[in-house]
Amino acid sequence: MKRMLLLLLAAALAISCCALAEEPDPETIVTRITAPDQTRAERPPCFPDPAADFIPLPEKENLAEGKPVVSGAHTDVYVDRNVNDGKTDTYWESKGFPAEITFDLGEIRRVSTVAVLLNPSSIWEPRTQEIAVWLSSDGEQFAEAAPAAKYDFDAATGNRIRIDFEPAEASFVRLVFTLNTSSRTGGAQAAEICVYE
Repeated sequence: MKRMLLLLLAAALAISCCALAEEPDPETIVTRITAPDQTRAERPPCFPDPAADFIPLPEKENLAEGKPVVSGAHTDVYVDRNVNDGKTDTYWESKGFPAEITFDLGEIRRVSTVAVLLNPSSIWEPRTQEIAVWLSSDGEQFAEAAPAAKYDFDAATGNRIRIDFEPAEASFVRLVFTLNTSSRTGGAQAAEICVYE
């Protein structure tokens, strides 16, 4: 009797296994997503835009870009023409203080804002620079437009500062740097200096 029960149980088990083996696989659903065409790295919209915290610059022509510029002594290859080449991965670094850098706009223009930019990479640690702005119509006699003040540079705000002053007409714009708290240099630094109407 026991043997008969064992045979029946074995037969039932074999039938169940065969039935399971014959069941079709559940349907697999595949969703295909086409990747967008990209020519540069893009930030997904769900991530916050770091530039939202950058100090805003005027949406106007940069009057200093590509114009003649002169300064005093500079460090190594960090020459004055780096400050208006339209790139923040090149920069000017003066040799000591005070450090002057002067732009020739080529004609009398109404100006009211100067911006100083460093490389926006967080590799550039925060620092403070003291800067004054002077204006001239002839390149000889300069008048102070913005007195010397300390400005904080930080990658979190774009490593940029802006100096606004009463609009004035000028053909030459001079910045005078008297301090840089960065421990990596003994002079002034600027990747771009922009002048706006």
